[in-house]
Amino acid sequence: MIVVVILGLLFLLIFLGTPVFLAMTVASLVHWYDLGRDSALIVLMQRFYGGMTSFTLLAIPMFLLTGVVMTRGGLTERLVGLAKALVGHMRGALAQINILSSVFFGGISGSAYADIAAMGTVFIPGMKKEGYPAGFAGAITAVSGTLAPMIPPSIVLIVYGATFGVSIGALFAAGLSLAALIAVCYMTMAYFLARRFQVPSYPRASGRDILVALGRAAIPLMMPVVVVGGIFGGVFSPTEAGAIAAAYGLFVTMAVYRTVKLRDLPSILLETALTTAAVMVLIGAAFSLSYVMAARHIPAEITTALLGVSSDPLVISTMLLLVLFVVGMFIDRTTAILLFGAIIIPVFTQQAGFSSVHTAMIIVMALGIGHLTPPVGGTLLMTALVGKMSVTTILRYIWPFILLEIAITLAVILIPEISETLPRLMGVGGLQ
Repeated sequence: MIVVVILGLLFLLIFLGTPVFLAMTVASLVHWYDLGRDSALIVLMQRFYGGMTSFTLLAIPMFLLTGVVMTRGGLTERLVGLAKALVGHMRGALAQINILSSVFFGGISGSAYADIAAMGTVFIPGMKKEGYPAGFAGAITAVSGTLAPMIPPSIVLIVYGATFGVSIGALFAAGLSLAALIAVCYMTMAYFLARRFQVPSYPRASGRDILVALGRAAIPLMMPVVVVGGIFGGVFSPTEAGAIAAAYGLFVTMAVYRTVKLRDLPSILLETALTTAAVMVLIGAAFSLSYVMAARHIPAEITTALLGVSSDPLVISTMLLLVLFVVGMFIDRTTAILLFGAIIIPVFTQQAGFSSVHTAMIIVMALGIGHLTPPVGGTLLMTALVGKMSVTTILRYIWPFILLEIAITLAVILIPEISETLPRLMGVGGLQ
């Protein structure tokens, strides 16, 4: 009965619009109220505080600072120039450049919303000017923005790894390989869809033009290379990588390009601090709730209920996938992972038999699909806001990409090697 009260109160508060961290905290307090012991409240407080003071989570403010600094430093133009040199000659040129630029920018920001804000202001007006329908421009920007949380230094993957004890290096490797696969699929889809529009392509760039574009973008692109290479090479931990990335970003924007001034630092630090605080209080509440979930055996009870429907791992995975789609429509990825991870992850790993890395990729991808889907769909709404268009306008053109990502997610479920090969080759994540 108490399990029903905890989960019912949690979902009721979220439905009523209560901040998610507060809903999780109040639901956790039901456990203390039921036991009636002050020691239970002390444990919940320790879990809350302990969740926020993890050494690994120090990487979050560092990478957030890096993303803000690099974005404020006006590096978008350099990344777009390189993407244009590489794929500008292809059919649907500006759509291809949009997707590839998002991949490059994702390696700097690690955030879907930052990616859309930076790329959307550049590409949506530009694509409309060249004859692309506004909805198609919005659709390309929205789907390419969902790649950022899978590309190192993804904040989503850092939070996932630190909260649930999964190797962040392995998550970075798996996310990078899947992001590359999805980007290629998106570009292929854009290539065929662009046949319906009378839009220009650009002359094929010469080898010299590519080298010049690469030279202009080399310094910002070196940041994710240093971060990923250092983590995989064992040179530094993810937390140390965050500090190095932040120092690198400040040096590049303030000393090399001089696009960020000393007077800009207070606003940059304030933006970073506010975002960090929002993430950290969510993590603390999630740690308390996760403890309650384990103490009350809630994952085991849900697993038993699912096994009552079917014992087939594929059927169980499909049911969980549908749940994640719906959750992703209403809640951003980081919050959803912290909110439901303690419930869903054990079902994937213990009943379906998936590895922790494989499970993480399924969850992140499924939530990403929900972000592109009405009625809420955070990525969809952000794109509509940036592009100054209605969600309905984007929906006319985004469905092929949603179906494509569903197909890729199903392929990842059925073929674990898609997400596990690169981490296994790099010897991270304990995969055999």
